[in-house]
Formats: sequence, C-alpha cells, structure tokens
Amino acid sequence: MSELSTEPLHPHCGMPLKRDLRRDWDKLEPATQTILAKQLAAPVLENEATLTWGHFVIHYATTGIDAPTPTLPYTVATWVQQVATTFESAYTAYQSTYGYRPPPVVPYHVYLRSLASLKIYGQTTSLAPVPSVGFPNAYSSYIEIDKDFTNAIYTKIPVLYTPLQSLQITSAHEFHHAVQFGYNYFFEKWYAEATSTWYEGELYPAVGQNYVYVHPWFINSTRRLDLAVDANALTTGAGYGRWIFNRYLTEQHTTGLVRSVWETLAPLSAPGGSTDIPMLPVINTVLAGALPTDFLGFARRVYRQQDWVQPFDRTTSRLQYVPLATYNSYPVNGLSTPKPEVFLEQYSFAYYRFAPSTFPGTIYVNGTPAIVARAFLKDIFGIITDEISFSTTYPSSVSIPNTGTTAEIVLLLVNTSGSTTQNANFSTDGTLLATAPVTDTPVPPATSVSSGGGGGGGCFIATAAYGSYLHPQVKILRDFRDTRLLTTAPGRAFVAVYYRLSPPVAKIISQNSILRLLVRLLLTPVVLAVAYPAAAGALLLIAVAATAGRRRMKKLSYNLKQDQVV
Repeated sequence: MSELSTEPLHPHCGMPLKRDLRRDWDKLEPATQTILAKQLAAPVLENEATLTWGHFVIHYATTGIDAPTPTLPYTVATWVQQVATTFESAYTAYQSTYGYRPPPVVPYHVYLRSLASLKIYGQTTSLAPVPSVGFPNAYSSYIEIDKDFTNAIYTKIPVLYTPLQSLQITSAHEFHHAVQFGYNYFFEKWYAEATSTWYEGELYPAVGQNYVYVHPWFINSTRRLDLAVDANALTTGAGYGRWIFNRYLTEQHTTGLVRSVWETLAPLSAPGGSTDIPMLPVINTVLAGALPTDFLGFARRVYRQQDWVQPFDRTTSRLQYVPLATYNSYPVNGLSTPKPEVFLEQYSFAYYRFAPSTFPGTIYVNGTPAIVARAFLKDIFGIITDEISFSTTYPSSVSIPNTGTTAEIVLLLVNTSGSTTQNANFSTDGTLLATAPVTDTPVPPATSVSSGGGGGGGCFIATAAYGSYLHPQVKILRDFRDTRLLTTAPGRAFVAVYYRLSPPVAKIISQNSILRLLVRLLLTPVVLAVAYPAAAGALLLIAVAATAGRRRMKKLSYNLKQDQVV
C-alpha cells in the first residue's frame, strides 16, 4: 500500500448512520421500525461483566464473539482496565484542557464488541433528549468500540497501529461525539467527523492515523467543504479529511475556536424541528464573517506546506497538493487536453501545474464573482520563490517572471462562496472561454434515513420505497452502487444522472403507500440480481436456452410438416 493510498476499506466511525436513524425514527413505517429497532438499542452481551471506573462503566462479554482476546502483554482484565483508563483520559482532556461540558448523563456507558466485520473503530449512538438551559437539543448517548483492536484491519502496513493506539484514537474520536450530542443533536455530520478526527491528533499526535483521510480530500478538492458523509466518505475525504481545516483555523486564530463553534451551535433550533443545522454559517459566525478569507488562506497553505505551525514529520506526503492537470506543451487554451476549465463547488479549490521549460510567460484567468486566483513559483530546491495575486475583476492576467530558474509554476483557483458553484477557466495565450452561469451545486444534501425525498445518500427511490436508508434491501443496492457503479466511468455517469432525476420521483413515492409497494415489487428482481449475481446469471442462461430451444422445436415442427406435405 502506497503512502498516498486512499485505502477505501480503512476502518472509520459508525456514528453517522446511527444518528440519522434516531433523528428520523418517527418518519419510518412501523414495519421498518421493527426491523431497525435493535440498531438503536444498547447491546446485550453474552455473559456480560462490567467495570466501573471514574466517569465510565465498561461493558464486556466473557464468552462468545464479543469477548475480548487481547494480545500480550494484556489479559482480559488488564485490557478492560486500559479501556477505562483511556476513556477517563479523554474525559479529563475535553473538560480540563479544552473546556467542553461533559455529556449530560454520567457515568457514561461503553460497550466492547466485535466490530471488525463492520470495518469501524467504534460508534456513538444517541439515547434520549436531556434538555437544559442553553442546551435545548442535548442528548445522552452510549459508545461501542471494537473489543480488542487485534483484527488485521486495525494493524495496517506500512504503518502498524498497536491495539493501544487504536484504542487511544477511538476513545478520543467517539467520546467527542458524546460531547457533541450533549451540545446539540442536530449538527451536520461532516463537521462532527471533522472535529472528532481533529481531536484524535490533538490528544494523540504520535499515532498520526488521521492523516490517512486527508489525501482523499485533496484529490477531490473541487468538492464542497461541507460534503455529506456517506458510504464514499473515505474515498472523497468528506468529513474525516476536513479535520485539517480545523487545524488551520486554530493556528490562525485560537485553540478554543472549535469549541466556540459547538457553543454557538448549542442554543440553535433545528430547521423544521428535525433537520440538521448547517454548520458553515455557524463557523462563519464564530469567524465574524471571515470564512471566505480563511478558506482562501487554507487553500494557499495546501501548497505552501512550510507555513504550518505544527510540523507533520513522516505524514507530510499525505498533505501534498494534487494538481487537476499538468501542462507540458503550449499554448494552453480551450483546445488543450484536459480542457482548462473547472466548476468549483461551495468552498472548494483546484490546482494546475505548468512545466516552465517553454512557458509563454503569462497566465490569463476568467471566472465568476467568487473565484480567487493565485500563481506560485517554486525553485529546484522546493522553495516557493513567489506568489502572485490575480485581480478579481475578470478577465485577469499575471506575468510570470524568471521562468528560467523556476522548477514549477502552479495556478490555484478557489471558490470562496458558501452558497453556489463557481466556474473558471484559464489560458496562456489570452483566449478565454465564457464563464457559465453560476448554478446551485448538483451534489445531494446531507444524507437522511427517512422515507422523505432527498435522503438516502443518493439511493433516493429505494429509500423512499423501503422507508429507510438502513433497510437491508437498500443496503444491498447502496453497496452495489459503491463497489460496482462508482468504480467505472459509465457507472459514475449513470449515478450522476440518477442523482439529478430521482429526488422528485422519490418524494412522490414516499407519500403514496400503493406506489411504495409497487416500487418494492419492481425492485425485488433487481435486488436479487445484485445480491445473487451467479444465480441471476444462471437463470438468465436457462431462460435464453429455453427460448432458443422453443425456437428450434418450432422450426423442427415446421420442417416436419413441410415434409409431410411433400
């Protein structure tokens, strides 16, 4: 596995789906509630034992699949004690060092379970509202973590994470979700994951596991900052990879800034009573309206790595900028491949690299209003020798000096808008394309488990038909989308069209019980074909053979009749 691998199967957090399920529970059909009720209930462990320590009660099985089998030097007893001690350290850090209020119900319950098959480190599940003055949407919760972190998915090459390191980052991550539930349940998941992942590095900087998530964002940098956390989050960098923006903000302002975001969120009401509260406006409020400026500064720092206050040591390679294209021949214009044009979603950016050997000397940019452009020059020693700003009155151009001593020339384009997609293009000969009208981003909103239109992480029609994003049949279709359709260009094109066309259809289906039943019947053969492809293929071959056989029999019968006539 390379240092820059996106590692799509890397374990992550199971909180997002659980949170959505609790939020939308009242919108589900009774039959779906029956199927999914166990997803929200606290686990029942086999021959359960408990350890009460500090502010925590640790639950563990003594027999069965969930029973811990720690590696030396730990025994079961010492491992459970280590779990309790590590969570108590997280509790102390968040209250004493970072100034957060504790979860509303203490002692807090943590369950050890076998989670490797789910490919998650842990998950935090909300229980019930516990409102108080200033915190009207506070909820209690409980945490599940892997029983011992000895499975191979937690100990990866080239970096070997010990069970203790996995325990440390999981306790830091999941317990901050418990803290978040105690502030306001209706947060957008992307920022919850960005915050918890950031604190992994703050509490345990020597582990460095959170850097795995950054590179997937940088290779998808044209996607919006608040991209919804869904099944593709580990390959897009959604949520988890955004932790490094918190690092930038705290280095630019104060270490208490992230806590201020959650404190500002705490008293807010959910739109419509049960919809997630958008986090970008909350962050912008804390920054006194400076989020566009700060995001531009962050995008610049992705290239200017030496500007980070905290050094990154061995993980620096995962923070390297990723150009959308590199141009080696000139001129660059609308006839070039790839075409020098980009659509940038809300708060996103794109880098382009130019080989300096025959560079014509000027870069021309055209863009819609929120586009900001910068040019960088770097010498053969990797030192940035110049950064040049473009005028924001487009078209705009800058002359690139001293290209003979330059190792690379890089163009940065940034969308500093938080509400719309922006369009930009560039050239080296002055010929520019017209900028397309600014349109709302086609990216679907934050995922939902409800049967209402617009949710389901893109599986809109199936979610509406079956009543939940977590329904087993929807999961089969969702997994097929993620593992098959999204891995090919035609599949991605199909999914993109589906995202555009299906939400209004899903809304109609969700509001009509007869339509829901009909769509479920229509989807059944599709689900069976996806779940059992070999059987579906065999049935198809049998059907084809049977059809061919009937045709041969008809032909033979016809020939016999002709013989009899003769």
